[in-house]
Amino acid sequence: MSVTFDTRELKAFQLTIQRMGGIPAKVATKAAGKGATVVRREVRSRIPVGETGELKRGIKRKGERSRIKGKKVYDLMFDPAKNSIFQKPVKHPGEAGSTSTKGGHAYYPASMQYGFLTRSKGGGYSYVPGYQFMDKGTEAAAAPASQAVIDTAVKELQNEWLKK
Repeated sequence: MSVTFDTRELKAFQLTIQRMGGIPAKVATKAAGKGATVVRREVRSRIPVGETGELKRGIKRKGERSRIKGKKVYDLMFDPAKNSIFQKPVKHPGEAGSTSTKGGHAYYPASMQYGFLTRSKGGGYSYVPGYQFMDKGTEAAAAPASQAVIDTAVKELQNEWLKK
């Protein structure tokens, strides 16, 4: 998968940023937030509908803290406040050779994303494949998210330029 950008106005844009003394932090934050929102919306549309719908409501974005001025990164994660809903006890932990369930709990979002082992009729285990909603959603939203980041950054930088 590749993403292409229209770079005709890039030189003028770069000169504008240099004249302003770099990208203001609030511009970077707003632009990155718009891109994260686009990705979050696409990922949520691909999450399988369960009995309660908590999986869809449980995904949120969290801003990464950085020492670099003008840098903002958002991470999509499942809400830690909903761990009581997402963590389920395992009846026989470690039985299928899984090291992640030896603590006695399985994490529901991870099993929906990556799959899990279950007992088969007649003995043995079979693998139930995951939905890969995070991977597929982020791949599908890559181009629209990058365009949203660029559009928002240009708009906000123009507003900042007009203020000065």
